[in-house]
Amino acid sequence: MFSKLKAAISWRHGVQLLFAIMVGYIGIDFLLFINQLTNQSTTFISRPPGVEAFLPLSALVGLRAWLATGIFDSVHPAGLVIFLLIVLTSLLFKRTFCSWICPIGTLSEGLGKIGRTIFGRNFQLPGWLDYILRSLKYLLLLLFLVAIFWGMSGTDAVSFVQSPYNRMSDVMMLEFMEHLSVTGISVIGILALLTIVFENFWCRYLCPYGALLGLFSFLSPFKITRNQETCIQCGKCTKSCPNRITVDLQTRVFSPECTGCLNCVQQCPVQNTLRFKVARGKKILSLPYLTLVILSLWFLVIVFAKATGHWGSNMTLETYKQLLLMI
Repeated sequence: MFSKLKAAISWRHGVQLLFAIMVGYIGIDFLLFINQLTNQSTTFISRPPGVEAFLPLSALVGLRAWLATGIFDSVHPAGLVIFLLIVLTSLLFKRTFCSWICPIGTLSEGLGKIGRTIFGRNFQLPGWLDYILRSLKYLLLLLFLVAIFWGMSGTDAVSFVQSPYNRMSDVMMLEFMEHLSVTGISVIGILALLTIVFENFWCRYLCPYGALLGLFSFLSPFKITRNQETCIQCGKCTKSCPNRITVDLQTRVFSPECTGCLNCVQQCPVQNTLRFKVARGKKILSLPYLTLVILSLWFLVIVFAKATGHWGSNMTLETYKQLLLMI
């Protein structure tokens, strides 16, 4: 059992580490790019397109404009590509983006481990309160979707995409993080403390991104499937689930809270009783294969986006310099 759990850590956490390193590299590269512009440096560091992954609202508006006009966002194309890729990942393999790739999910998982180290466990809210709070992320998602897809016309969306505000949204995001107010620091600190005490607090209750991916994950052909004939009802699968899904009581896990971490599969003491598979058929994704397909999917889509000119922004260096003077 120890060796199986160790294997789970080496595969999924390896992917988490890989993406965390990439995020760190993109952040440093973007910071150097902005410093280069503000200091009028003669050296040239290109802007990393991957920074647009942190502009989800811009990607949603870009999607609205694309659907209305058929014109793909040329200001933050990588942001829209990454958003579509995240949705595609959820459509195929449940919310694996949350437990395998998302840097916030990785940070949340780490804070939860700190909580278990300090208190010996993570605490749980009463069932009725947990149910009410889980609805918050869906309400936030609804507000964003209504505002963008109903409140904005296609023309409005195009205007926003081309606006100076959207063009410099990545810079303003950096400015916000570099000059956090007391309120901002307090909010982040409170969320971190709540996540230490209550595992995945942000992801479980407040993340509209996770809510959206959870809805798409209903359509995923791959789901945790339990063999009732070989199940010994030990309950280890349910105890290991970070999202409190009662895996031992279900034949197939349809819950939008399932992030495809496969902790339950690795904890099951009976071989092939829990599997990540399609409903009817023999297609099963083990940890190594799931790792391979996730990494391959992301690599191939990004390569395709680059090859077709849907990755790098059309903003020139001079445009960036002019817009920086407006901030």
